[in-house]
Amino acid sequence: MPRPESAGMGAAGEAAPGTDTEEGALAAPDAQRVESALQAARRASALWRRTPQAERSTALREIAAAVESAAHELADLNSQETGRLFDDALEGVRSGAEALRRFAELGLLRSGPSLAGAFSGLDFTVFEPRGVVLGLTSWDDPVAVSCAIVGASLAAGNAVLLKPSGRCPALGRRLGRLFASAVPGGVIGTVTGSGAVGAALAEDGRVDAIVHLGSSEVADSLARLARGTDAHLVRGRPGNGVFLVDREVDPGWAAACAAEAAFRHAGQLRSAASRIYVLEDIADDFLTAFAGQARQWGDDERVGPLVDASAREEVHRAVTRAMDRGARRIAGGTIPDGPGSYYPPTILAGPAAALECFTREVRGPVAAVVPVGSFGEAIAEAAHCPCGASATVLTRDIAHAQIAAAELPVGTVVVNGVAQGATGTDAPGLPQTGSPVGFGPRLLDELSRPKVIHLEPPVVSRPGPGLVI
Repeated sequence: MPRPESAGMGAAGEAAPGTDTEEGALAAPDAQRVESALQAARRASALWRRTPQAERSTALREIAAAVESAAHELADLNSQETGRLFDDALEGVRSGAEALRRFAELGLLRSGPSLAGAFSGLDFTVFEPRGVVLGLTSWDDPVAVSCAIVGASLAAGNAVLLKPSGRCPALGRRLGRLFASAVPGGVIGTVTGSGAVGAALAEDGRVDAIVHLGSSEVADSLARLARGTDAHLVRGRPGNGVFLVDREVDPGWAAACAAEAAFRHAGQLRSAASRIYVLEDIADDFLTAFAGQARQWGDDERVGPLVDASAREEVHRAVTRAMDRGARRIAGGTIPDGPGSYYPPTILAGPAAALECFTREVRGPVAAVVPVGSFGEAIAEAAHCPCGASATVLTRDIAHAQIAAAELPVGTVVVNGVAQGATGTDAPGLPQTGSPVGFGPRLLDELSRPKVIHLEPPVVSRPGPGLVI
């Protein structure tokens, strides 16, 4: 069956012409763009922080309306540049518009606790902006994530610079124009280019906070840069999402949920569940049903191409390594003939040792299924490796649900449902270098500085136990 090609092939992973010199320094035109963007953001941040919260919220609602009105155009650009299926891309745009509206409301409701002081004083907490926020966005859900970064940054009173992925520059530029349409000049800036452009922005001391949702390797390098500039780093959690299937669960329903979690957007979303632990009692029935789901997702063309050919090669190498170590191929696992970067929905099964390569991020429609003897073993196996941002648990046992919620080291645990994309998550997960948060309300806190204020009336004299004002 012919498959859609990834329009992102070819130039998708290449540096923009004239961006980098041989030593990795920026070429003069790009260095000038970076400098101009930083200067404009610094000027604008001083004004935007003084803008009343109600006006910030109004601007965010206007941006949300602009994004929603251009939804089909943005989804089409996303599809052209990254190969994402149009309906999936459209869902991401609408999720982004909703994130902007959410932050417009959250910005109006902020308050914080503070310890009480003297009885005659007032104690309260205010939240101040950090200054200039740099948003380094990935290609997997670019509109939703960009909207979340802009929404939280502007609601907190920051100016924001966006550096879109080099795999979707046209989408990034169009989105940047929509963002900038409702705010004063310089409050939102967009700078496209290669990774060197992003590095130049990140290592500049005029950036006060960096938000990054992408590869762990890039996040680690940003952490080193942030230590040098004292910028506050907010990063996504590394690792693959996990999926646990208890023994009392219907195998057919569990297989349908697992397919949604593992194969949606070709498994490239950060919430994708690449590691599935299933109780041995139902493992055979689950694998049979799951293989049927994989074939159905492939036949119905619900799995689009990967972002480019290099991404497909990387995914296939991970699958090949697992099979070399003893994993069984249940479905998929082969590169089809013809052009494009499509990779079929793939299921591997075996002991955890054979699938240890999946302890690292695999960005494709691949699920590694590990049969386990008990629910406790499933929890232990899942917690042993980086779990990504979220976990899905299918169980009819309320005690098992509570144990999973308490023991799994993830930001979000979804019980008897399927974890959805990044913009709805909120919990921080395990501490790391940089602050790993989701893209819900906590992002607003990360892009602010709390300040506790204690205010007492001026005392003219103190003639004894009372006060004379």
